[in-house]
Amino acid sequence: MDEAVIRAMRKWPDVPAVSGWLSLDHAGRWRHHPRGDALQHPPTSGELITHAGLLDFLNRNYQADEQGRWYVQNGPQKVFVRLDGAPLVLHLAPDGVHLQDQAGQLVEQVLAWYLSAQGWLYLQTQRGPALLAGRDLPALADQLHDGRGRGLGDLDTGRPQRSEGWRTSAYPAPRPLVIWSAAVSPARELAYIAFPETDPI
Repeated sequence: MDEAVIRAMRKWPDVPAVSGWLSLDHAGRWRHHPRGDALQHPPTSGELITHAGLLDFLNRNYQADEQGRWYVQNGPQKVFVRLDGAPLVLHLAPDGVHLQDQAGQLVEQVLAWYLSAQGWLYLQTQRGPALLAGRDLPALADQLHDGRGRGLGDLDTGRPQRSEGWRTSAYPAPRPLVIWSAAVSPARELAYIAFPETDPI
């Protein structure tokens, strides 16, 4: 977190949090909702944020509270973020084997793998719950195996199940792979809130 943000929090400790103004999409792109309508149903897409300095600020000051609500600390104020995919959205790094999040930070550990009924690959990482961006799924799927020669293509992905020993060359520690049924909510399973609301005043 920025030192200037920390000083602002100390100076104005009671500024109410807000929600509805920011979202993070399935590709890990930040979006601004100028009408504050990010929590409306159906969700609005918002405006893509492209300013490099602003993106750096958002990524540096992004974190979660104890309830699983992810937010940007904007000076003394928390700005809760709607999560279209997961709190972290991962891409393959330039080396083609490691993973990095939307801020460009490398994933150090994968603790578990999850495949949804819709075909999305979720992960639990050392920093928090993550979603692999869809464009990178085929390349990562080619690298993911269970140590016995089985890959994702060898599993009956239409049947909920759990198996052990899944790894890649960049993440060699054997971890569980869980295939979810269509009834499973990724946010509930991975303990984050996709549509975070502020506390009652």
